[in-house]
Amino acid sequence: MGSRSSGVADGQTGAPGRGGESPARLGRPPRVTPEQIAEAALEIGLEQATIRRVADRLGMSVPGLYHHVRTRDELLALAAAHSMGQLPLQDDVGQPWTEWLLDYGRFVYDALVEHPEIVGQIMAGTFNTLRLAQHLERIFAVLTSRGFTVEEAFDAQRRLTAAVTGAAVADIGQRAMIGAGHPRHDDLTHAVHTLGAANLPLVNELITGAGPGEPDPFDTVRLVVDAIAASRR
Repeated sequence: MGSRSSGVADGQTGAPGRGGESPARLGRPPRVTPEQIAEAALEIGLEQATIRRVADRLGMSVPGLYHHVRTRDELLALAAAHSMGQLPLQDDVGQPWTEWLLDYGRFVYDALVEHPEIVGQIMAGTFNTLRLAQHLERIFAVLTSRGFTVEEAFDAQRRLTAAVTGAAVADIGQRAMIGAGHPRHDDLTHAVHTLGAANLPLVNELITGAGPGEPDPFDTVRLVVDAIAASRR
């Protein structure tokens, strides 16, 4: 992104704030694009990005930025979606369509796990439809070159997206549980000890055997791609 002014935007004035805070700015908010807002948040870092910090980086007032994003959640979702949209899709080098589709699924999966804010955006129905259309066009181009109709390609994309989103949510949840000190196996062991093995004989069999382990959430995506392939035989 281009350079940004560190001073007060044109037509804005204000007295210095207390404690070194940014001065209050008045007047019409500067013209900024969603891309500029997203890039500013990404440059700051999503963990540290706030409405105030992004506004300061763009040289505008906090109320001015509220004209574009109303909450920090909206800000993070915008930045995450922009970051995902900037990543190039994998190349089509003539590989089987199942391999290409799995690579695409992994691409989306990794982006969702890295930026969980995108999941919230998908659930709220506020994801960037321009980015979606660009991705659909690329997917359609690959799959129709492998004998799919556009309708079949769209159906495959919808099935894949549902599987990828669910797998990413499972992965995010697993990581959160482990980070909070509650691995699933430990929690199940605690439940058996609390409620008694007689009340949970099958769960007890699980944890006293090889252990439940943590499956790879992306296996669900592989199953969906296999099912799509089987339906086309």
